[in-house]
Amino acid sequence: MINAMELYEKLRKNLGQKNCEMKPAQIDAITNLYMDFKATDISKIYPNEYFGYNKITVERPLRLSAQFTTAAIETLRYDKSIQDEMEWAYTHFADDLYKDIKKYKDKIEVHLNKSEIKLSTPAKNKLLSLEHWKTQLALMQSAQKMADKLGNRQFDDYNKFVPLVNKTIKELKLDIDAKGLKNILDAMTWKNEDAERVIKKTEKDGTILYEADSDLRDTENVPLDQGIHEYFEWEVLQHIPDAWIDETKTVKGYEISFTRYFYNYVPPRSIEEITAEIFELEKETEGILNEIVND
Repeated sequence: MINAMELYEKLRKNLGQKNCEMKPAQIDAITNLYMDFKATDISKIYPNEYFGYNKITVERPLRLSAQFTTAAIETLRYDKSIQDEMEWAYTHFADDLYKDIKKYKDKIEVHLNKSEIKLSTPAKNKLLSLEHWKTQLALMQSAQKMADKLGNRQFDDYNKFVPLVNKTIKELKLDIDAKGLKNILDAMTWKNEDAERVIKKTEKDGTILYEADSDLRDTENVPLDQGIHEYFEWEVLQHIPDAWIDETKTVKGYEISFTRYFYNYVPPRSIEEITAEIFELEKETEGILNEIVND
């Protein structure tokens, strides 16, 4: 690596944005540095692997709490993808929407245009569909029946909450498909660092795999001359014991930072020097003020 930042000559006249050039003398100097292959103040020698690293993805487990609450159940009245629009419509027309939504079609479209809300055709069709409104209503009512059965206690172990929900659906003979179940579970849960880890699956050998929390996902660059797992154990696991590496996302890369390899530390000026300069500036300022006042 050769730092040739200072190997140039100033132009007597700028050429556009160019104000310096390399002349034969500088080109020869760079060539000689390369051919000599010796470390100097402006040339460094490293093996290629020195610049390489394995970029690993560090995952942490998803932790969820769950609870059937009135507020959470109410959100199921609306489709998440058009929640704001459905909320506006229900706030203005309430349960009359379930009788004849076509009656309010024009008013809803006026609101969309006035608010400059642009919906895709499928989304707009959902918003104006009586069937879609009734589907969401049925989902909300099913969740309320489950709440009446399970109560409003908080579950801090999602792994126990889901089987209980499935059991309750069967006992109450509720007509809920996989999508509806997911919507209910999503509405009743929230992330909680004090909750139990959410299990993704258990392998045949008993190994438990956990769901990853995308919000806690991070990456680490491990130098090629270091073992990934040794680095992970020392730099990550000591601070985050439940973290793991997603091996499928590991990639190899290279990065060269000239500043890092050619940085020269310049110590800051002493306090005495800075203080003296401040006093000198104060004297100059006083002199200027005196001249202005006297004039």
